[in-house]
Amino acid sequence: MRIAIDGRTIVSGRTGVGVYAERIVRSLLGIDRANEYFLFLVEPVKDLHAPNLNTIFIEGYDRIGRNRFWENFLLPRFMASHSVDLFFAPAYALPVLPFVYAKRNRLKRPRFVVTIHDLIGLLHPETFTRKMYFWQKIFVANAARRADKIITASEATKTDLLELHAVNEERVTVIYHSIDEDFVPINDRRRLSTTQAKYGLPEKAVLYVGTIEPRKNIVGLAKAFAMLTAEERSDFTLIIAGRPGWYVESIHEEIGRLQLGRRIRFLGYVDRQDLPALYNLSTVFAYPSLYEGFGFPPLEAMSCGIPVLCSNTSSFPEVVGDAAIMVDPHDLGGMSKQLGRLLSDASLRNELGRKGIARSRQFSAQKTAQATLRVFQEVADR
Repeated sequence: MRIAIDGRTIVSGRTGVGVYAERIVRSLLGIDRANEYFLFLVEPVKDLHAPNLNTIFIEGYDRIGRNRFWENFLLPRFMASHSVDLFFAPAYALPVLPFVYAKRNRLKRPRFVVTIHDLIGLLHPETFTRKMYFWQKIFVANAARRADKIITASEATKTDLLELHAVNEERVTVIYHSIDEDFVPINDRRRLSTTQAKYGLPEKAVLYVGTIEPRKNIVGLAKAFAMLTAEERSDFTLIIAGRPGWYVESIHEEIGRLQLGRRIRFLGYVDRQDLPALYNLSTVFAYPSLYEGFGFPPLEAMSCGIPVLCSNTSSFPEVVGDAAIMVDPHDLGGMSKQLGRLLSDASLRNELGRKGIARSRQFSAQKTAQATLRVFQEVADR
């Protein structure tokens, strides 16, 4: 089988969807030598090689309109001329136009598999820009209509998809994401000290990692932190790590009004190689996002043995199970109470740390790749 993969989200400084795309490509290549792969990229990716991998760079990708032109004209022509059997889109988008080139030349249309990570734009449009709202509305609907098989990373997203797009349930498969093997408890004091010095980290920290945007409920977390008593907060600092998203200015303004000064710090984007140490240097990891299709950071923190406080919405119960404290992200008083409980109770933190490590082991890269490959084979055999 000849499999083409859209790797346009695998770029430097990648988060979320881009992390998933790179991880699933590496995992597939690690277990599959029987099929031939074509990976479309917009920039080089370190150490991504395999005997059965063909890497194709998209030229002039930064020009306006190149996205849609490539998807709807150049990609179909490439797949038809290279007899591609299956196209996998790990980031929502499939071509909008029919494969005219293949039809005109009487060639078989390749099968489509797409991963739809979430439907946040439709469920919480107030957290999106108008541009991103319409992008998700149009392109997710197109992918849901055209895909031979749809992968979601949680039962929660599958339910949302069935309700909002009237998709036949048989076309949807839930495959949980995996996390990298380097998210582990770290005992190397030199490595931890180096990361601590690099980012100027305090000894006691409540950590958030993720894009700075309204959906992540960072303002809610900051307000819950501010509601802690002086004794509960004592020497703790709220560390917010992640690249700026939309409406970041208003988020900074609201948090600034809390007048906590250096007790709340923004680190900006943290290099992925530094993330395991960053997690290990925190006392508690907090992630009160309003909605996640899966949500990597809580699981990464759990895998490092760090106690997690997260929302009780969307996919969180599926991912964290009983290995984290879950709260209503809209109930700031309840969030603050549970955060204070975690900060003051070392035995509870230790218990959640042990549970988190055990829970995270269920999300292996090999398991995710094997399940994805089964979907490819199922679609190709039709």
